[in-house]
Formats: sequence, structure tokens, C-alpha cells
Amino acid sequence: MRYQMLLERVAKEYNITPEEVENEMRKALQIAGYDIEPAIFIALAASKVKKTIYRN
Repeated sequence: MRYQMLLERVAKEYNITPEEVENEMRKALQIAGYDIEPAIFIALAASKVKKTIYRN
């Protein structure tokens, strides 16, 4: 799933804007100690999920 589409789906579910979703993700990543962009974090997580699914 594309990053922008993911932002839009989450925003729609919580009745907020995609920009607010991205800002919250950015804050959460900073609090967790990650110095990466939200889009990169999502891509890394998606890659890990795909590897796990293919193993099972």
C-alpha cells in the first residue's frame, strides 16, 4: 500500500487530516528514539511483515 494512501485511510478512520496523522507518527518516532522519516519507518515495517508472512 502506498504511504499516502495509508495516511488517508488512517485519517479517515479517526476523522483527522493526513497531515495530522503524519505529524503524530513523526512525534511518536521521535519519542521512541528513532531518527527516521515516517515513510521510511512504514516501508521497513512492511518489509518485515512480508518476510514474516512468506516464512509461514
